[in-house]
Amino acid sequence: MCGICGEIRFNDTRVDESKMRHMMQSIIKRGPDHSDEYQHNNVYLGHRRLSVIDISSKSHQPMIDGKSNKVIVFNGVIYNYKEIRELLINKGYSFSSDGDTEVILKSYDHYGEDCVKYLDGVFSFCIYDPDANKIFLARDRLGIKPLYYKLDSKYFAFASNTKALIGRNDNEINHKSLHHQFTLHSVIPAPNTILKNIYKLEPGHSATVTSDGKILKNKYYALDDIKINQNIEENEIIEESERLLMNAIEKRFYTADVDVGVLLSGGLDSSLIVAMAAKSKLSKINTFSIGFPTIKDEVGDEFYYSDMVSKQFNTNHYKYNISQDHLMESLDDVIREMPEPMFSQDSSAFYLLAKEVSKNQKVVLSGQGADELFGGYFWYKKMNEMKGSDSERFIEHYFDRDHEDYSKTIKEKYVSNNYSEELIESLFRKQRDDIGYLDKVLRIDLSTMVIDDPVKRVDSMTMSHGLETRVPFLDINLVEFLSSIPSTQKIKNDGKYYLKKLAEKYLSKDLIYRDKFYFPVPPLKILEGKFLDYVRSILLSKNCSNRALYNQDNINALLLNPNSHFTKLNGNKLWHLALLERWFQLNIDA
Repeated sequence: MCGICGEIRFNDTRVDESKMRHMMQSIIKRGPDHSDEYQHNNVYLGHRRLSVIDISSKSHQPMIDGKSNKVIVFNGVIYNYKEIRELLINKGYSFSSDGDTEVILKSYDHYGEDCVKYLDGVFSFCIYDPDANKIFLARDRLGIKPLYYKLDSKYFAFASNTKALIGRNDNEINHKSLHHQFTLHSVIPAPNTILKNIYKLEPGHSATVTSDGKILKNKYYALDDIKINQNIEENEIIEESERLLMNAIEKRFYTADVDVGVLLSGGLDSSLIVAMAAKSKLSKINTFSIGFPTIKDEVGDEFYYSDMVSKQFNTNHYKYNISQDHLMESLDDVIREMPEPMFSQDSSAFYLLAKEVSKNQKVVLSGQGADELFGGYFWYKKMNEMKGSDSERFIEHYFDRDHEDYSKTIKEKYVSNNYSEELIESLFRKQRDDIGYLDKVLRIDLSTMVIDDPVKRVDSMTMSHGLETRVPFLDINLVEFLSSIPSTQKIKNDGKYYLKKLAEKYLSKDLIYRDKFYFPVPPLKILEGKFLDYVRSILLSKNCSNRALYNQDNINALLLNPNSHFTKLNGNKLWHLALLERWFQLNIDA
């Protein structure tokens, strides 16, 4: 994985030198191994490399094709690049490197914009065609790799994070996105971000931008096309899920020229990844766990279970105990590295874990996506049992705040429509009529929610230390198969019915069928001492007052009883307000 950035100007002028430096500096942590740039007339491309596949200089970027003169900057990994490479060689193409970057470049030359349909992987990339004076950008089917952009009358710019695109006057908040921020667990669906003039390319989309300012987007992939197979038997589901998951794990281990480890929380998802990787004898596996101090009833680690899994499968296991002082010292760095504000407490966990893991590891696997794929969250069952319209059932059990709570929290100038309700109603209208309610819910989660919350969180926090995280549960073949299975059975036995049945071949039932553990960072939920002082200083600051985003009476009420006010899904309201305000202070005001 890497960091990319670039710009095409519409008035035939060169990109400003200071702007290029700013963009490259903003993505530096995503690629510590190599840095280079390309400039031609009105086009600029920048790249920071994390060397994982073909770690030689032959795969450095920006990469220029010697025959077509096309240029690429690429972030991601293409798991089937060797197969595509062989196919292109048979069609007369020759290659000067052994990596996946050149395969994308040659595929674009051969297939044009349809090249994305042949790529099995996760990616965001830009290809510049100097003959046509245009750029082509694409994001993978599920949107696992980020691609932000900014557009005005003079230029189109893009990057792997928002920081590379934020300018002096980019402080206007998108009102619709603000509503999503507070109601949808920090999920702001593409193309919007919290800032009014910065966007992200939608998952499964490509875009062509010409030198005269024309932009043409194309949606090349959607889960909507998949039909439900009502006749498949349970044993077939479990066997095929196992086959596809094993294949997803294997190709994420094999498609790398460096060692691959696993982030082992001790929960079912990451434990199963370790177990299946061990059965496949992929390598002597390095596993990594993190824990925080327990506060009152808030437990801060799952070391008991991660130790058990590590011992069973003989991994090289590394545990990191994070003190309150260490966590406190890191908070500003964590928030500064967020491309968009993210309320979840475990952003700090991934940031601090990645900081340690990256000292000896470049690639790890993680368990994100299993809950959305196999029906693991408790709210799925509640939605399914509730009567009402599709959107009413979703809103009741998914939204972190209702519109009334939002209206009490935010200043009146930012409160108008119930934007999140309108979004959910729109997403349900787009679903197929011939699938069940839970089928629709899981598809909405997989196509919209998972990418702009847990996946974005893990990518941004781990890549801030140059650590690439791969997510086998979101392998496109596994996603498509599970999306074709009726979802009502998935939520049996407190959810993940099929995954638990599969796991019985690998793990003890004590681990599989224990209560689900939602990884907390207790000091950010039970606010005391220096953490409460930190929050108070942010919310009572001059910057916060001048921003005039929050209702002051609400802030005062929360500060009087800092641990008595939680959202519907058990987040500390005071922490949410402080994090968003601090994100603006560190990324916009600075």
